[in-house]
Order: sequence, then structure tokens, then C-alpha cells
Amino acid sequence: MNYSLLLAGLTVAFFVLLLIAMQLGKWLGRGADEKSGSGAAVIEGSVFALLGLLVAFTFSGAAQRMADRRELLVQEVNAIGTAWLRIDMVHAGDQPQLRDQFRRYVDKRIEYYRNVADLERRDAIASEVSALQTQIWATSMQAARASVPPFAASYVGAVNEMFDVASAQTVAQKVHPPIATYVFLGFLTLVAAGLVGLNLASTRRKTLLHQVIYAVVMTAALYIIIDFEFPRIGTIRIDQSDALLVAQRQSMVDPAGGAK
Repeated sequence: MNYSLLLAGLTVAFFVLLLIAMQLGKWLGRGADEKSGSGAAVIEGSVFALLGLLVAFTFSGAAQRMADRRELLVQEVNAIGTAWLRIDMVHAGDQPQLRDQFRRYVDKRIEYYRNVADLERRDAIASEVSALQTQIWATSMQAARASVPPFAASYVGAVNEMFDVASAQTVAQKVHPPIATYVFLGFLTLVAAGLVGLNLASTRRKTLLHQVIYAVVMTAALYIIIDFEFPRIGTIRIDQSDALLVAQRQSMVDPAGGAK
């Protein structure tokens, strides 16, 4: 499924719904004068205040989660680099196999990030990554038993950190607010649009421009929130952070400069 097109389609549909909600509000408020709705000001103020708070908190949370995912990727690259360097500390006979497994592991991690928007493919790659982790761990334990204990402990600790960060990143990709949060946010935005229409009903000026501006602003706000929450399917992306992992993979060559 092309999630970028789906998101664009939902954005256009929501923009139209906002305009319809304002027109409905104007229709319901026809014949009202500016004083007739003064008693509802408290209710309207409460709705708009709640909308503002919900947009602010949702926006802030989505931006923070995107930053956390980027930070986890940096940590994962550092952990992989450390574990790769510490392969030199274990038994020499096990080093070639470990390096080959590490390269295949990083290739799969790169593939995972490139397919993170494809839920089925992402989960399939995650299973392959888990299998490679099992292989690396088994080989690492074999190498550790034949290595100097302090060096073996240092290497095993680095491998464990590499796996821990990968697990944290995998979980972070799946952590999102409940869908009910977005449904309620959309509903509240439409209600506020209806209230805007009610207030515009008493004015004799042409208000189409104002309605379009409101619809554009609110649609853009919700679009950016979704984009922050799923930064690999829309305009805001963190794909450039994957370059760090690709660069790490390119540096993973044998000491003699052979296999890559």
C-alpha cells in the first residue's frame, strides 16, 4: 500500500470536511444576530481551548517520538561500530565467521529501515534479524569461551548492547498513540469548524477566504502531526539518518581489506 498517497487523500478529504462543517454551522446559525449567541461564548471557548491543548500535546508528543527514533538509530550505529571493533578481542579462529555474520546483520537492519512503512515486509525482516542475532550470539559464546576472559566479557557486553538498542528501536517504530486519539482530534476539529460557521452566520461580509484559511491551517496542523508520527511515509522524513548505518556497513571490512 502506498501510504504517502493514502495520507494525501485523507488530507484533502479532511480539508473538504472542514469546509462542509463551516457551511453547516452557517446554515444552522442563519437568522441569528451577533448578540443571540453571546451566551454560548463559554461553551465555544471551552471547545477551542480543548482543541488547542490537544493539538499542542499531540504535536509535541509526535515530534518527541520522532526525535527519540532518530537518537536510537545513532545509538544503534555506535553500538554496532563498537561491537565490530571488539571482534578483534576474541579468539582469532572465530573472527572471520563473526565478521560475516555482522555484515549480514547490518544489511538486514538497513533493509528493515527501508521497508519500515511496509508493515508485513517489516515484520518479516524483523524475524530474519532475530534469527541472525541468535546466530551471532551462538558464535560469540563459542568465541568467548576460547578467549581471554576480560576481553571476552568486553566483547560480549558490546554485542548485548547492540541487540538491546535494536530491540528498543523496533519497539519505538510501533509505539503510537491510540487511534481513538486521532479520531477524537479530527472530530473536535470538525466541531470547532461548525462553531466557526455559527459565528460567521451573523456577519454580512463574504467569509469564504476566512473559512479557507481556517481549513488550511487546521488541516496542515493535523497533517504535520501525522507526518511526525510516521516520518517515513510523508513529507517529513528521517531517511537521511539511515546514511549513518550505511556508512557503518561500508566500513565493515576485514583487517586485511578483503571481504565486505
